[in-house]
This record gives sequence, structure tokens and C-alpha cells, in this order.
Amino acid sequence: MSNVRLHDKTFRPFIEYDKIEEAIDRVAARINEDYQGSKDAPVLLCVLNGSILFTAELMKRLTFKCEIVCIKLTSYVGIKSTGEVRDVIGMTGSVEGKRVIIVEDIVDSGRTIENLVRIMEANGATETKICTMLMKPGCYKLDKKLDYVAMEIPDDFIVGFGLDYDGLGRNIKDIYVLDSDMKYYILFGPPGAGKGTQAAGMAERFNLCHISTGDLLRGEMAKGSELGLKAKALIEAGELVPDEIVEGMIENKFDTVKDVSGFLLDGFPRTIAQAEALDRMLAKKGESVSGVVSLMIPDEMIKERIKHRAAIEGRADDASDETISNRIKTYHDKTEPLVDYYKKAGAYNEIDGTGTIDEVRDRIALLMERI
Repeated sequence: MSNVRLHDKTFRPFIEYDKIEEAIDRVAARINEDYQGSKDAPVLLCVLNGSILFTAELMKRLTFKCEIVCIKLTSYVGIKSTGEVRDVIGMTGSVEGKRVIIVEDIVDSGRTIENLVRIMEANGATETKICTMLMKPGCYKLDKKLDYVAMEIPDDFIVGFGLDYDGLGRNIKDIYVLDSDMKYYILFGPPGAGKGTQAAGMAERFNLCHISTGDLLRGEMAKGSELGLKAKALIEAGELVPDEIVEGMIENKFDTVKDVSGFLLDGFPRTIAQAEALDRMLAKKGESVSGVVSLMIPDEMIKERIKHRAAIEGRADDASDETISNRIKTYHDKTEPLVDYYKKAGAYNEIDGTGTIDEVRDRIALLMERI
């Protein structure tokens, strides 16, 4: 399974067809158990258009006599629910004096279900039960318990197997989830790994906003923003700038920078606490870290590059072996816990940072295209 593009959105694989079939088998078995031996013919109410495929697959598995009636209601425009359910097409048959099983493709807030139950009661149904292929328990607002749920999913926008995005995607047999168009990358690397050079190339090639915490602090102070003034006062008082101020500046960048495809964080996070704060920040936007790119070079090469840079810039104090060894140790001590953190999250990637600038840049590009 590979990503699919519908209109202006990209969707990634979520639930394979085999898993969908297994879930329908399970829910059909439960319905058969409840309705086996029925003397009447209960009505399956197919909610158009999304539940067409689910209803068809479900009916094939039911072993008791049943009828089918269709109705169309909608509350979605694009990928957002309007919160107002509109009766688009009336029922194609009668439910008066009959037991009804509402067959939905997906239930989120429950507003559509609430309206359907009300419509069934108004049209004389003697009993109404609810069967849905998918349910978002985190969104459901009603007290009424659903009778049959094939699968529960997070609050994500999905397409495939009857579900669409502005009319497209219903015919895809698997289910796909909306893939965020906004990417959030983290750049790791020891002193001398060439992070600044590579960050500039990555930002240009992939249309990213490069966020260097040092540059960010200086920029906010120069602008005289509220956060910048707080940082300036602390620095002038000889105090460290607390994480909350740096995090606030980064979040402000996320919220205000437009016309980019994502962000490249350089120098943040440096600690587990900062990484957790970043996760919370992105979770509020329904996002997560897209990938960590770690430029790896041997410690001996770090020493060579720092000494070379110190000589060019006339910084003799940075050229001593003791100072350089201390910087390398500090980097490893701070970074290694973060490596484990992002490995567990499945976001960590290492790049061979040795070779020419172009060679390293090409390796990074191949990795980011894969991510």
C-alpha cells in the first residue's frame, strides 16, 4: 500500500482490506446471533453514500431474512463536519411497524445517529438498532450506546471503502488516513557536523522554515516582542532563559509562519523535558514529529573540524583539546537520551555526515523524501 492523492490532500495507508473483512465477519456474527430465527424481516437502513460498501458486505453475511431501505443525510463539507445534519434524500421504502438496523460507515459526534433514530421513530419503526463499520469513541457525544461496532479508530479523517473526500476515494478497497501536509523535522548533530550548512540546504529544497533557537532568541529580542523582552531581561540579569519562553517562541513560529511545507528545528529539543513539551505543542495541532535527522561523524573528526573552525575564526580558546573534549562529552550526554526517546517513537534516522557537503546533502534528501 502506498499513499494516494485526492484533490489537494495526501492520504496514507491505515486499514488493509483483509482487516476490514475480518471486522465485518465479527460484527455480522453478532447480528446473526441476535436475529436468528426472526419471523419478521428486519430492515437494514443503508445511510448513503458512505455505507454502500459496508452494507453490501454485511448483507452477504447475514443468514436471516431482511429488507433494505436507503436514506441520505450529511453533515460534512470537505474534511470538516458542519455540525448541522441535512436530510438530502428521503427514505426509499417504509419502516412502519418494522425493526430497523441503521447501517452507518462511520460515527463520530453521533449527531447523524441522533437524527436517524428520531426519523425512524417518526416513521413508525418498532425498534431501532445501530451498526457502524467505524466509530470514533473520542468524539462521541451521546449517551445512547451503539449496538454493533466493527472497529474503533482515533479522531482522524479517513477515506476508502465507501468513505470519500469531496466525492473521491469511495472506490478504494482499503482505508486511508489523512496525511498531514505540514512536516516537523528535528536536526541533530555534534559541533562541526555541518548542521548550519545542511539546514540551509534542507530548508531551501523542501520549503521549510528553519528554526534555530539561538537565532530565534536574538530575533525576538530585536523585534521587542513580549517573549523577546522577557528573554532579554533574563539574559541581562545573568539568568538562563527558561524552557517555557523558548517553547513559546517556537509555538509562535508554528502559528504565524505561512506558505511553508514544514519546519526544521535546529537546537531544540535538547532535553527529554523539551521533547515532551514539543510533543504536547504539536498534539494540540493534531500533529507529531515527522522525523529526526541525525548527522553522524566520528569524535576525531569533530575535534579536527572544531580546531579548523577555531583557527579560521581566530578563537584560540575553542581550540584546546580539553575544551573540545568537554564539548563532545556534553553533546553526547545531552543527545543520547533524546536518541532513545525518538527511537521509541519510530522517528529517529541517522545520516553519515562524512564526505563533501553535496554528498551529505544528497543523503539527507533521499532520507527526507522517504519520510
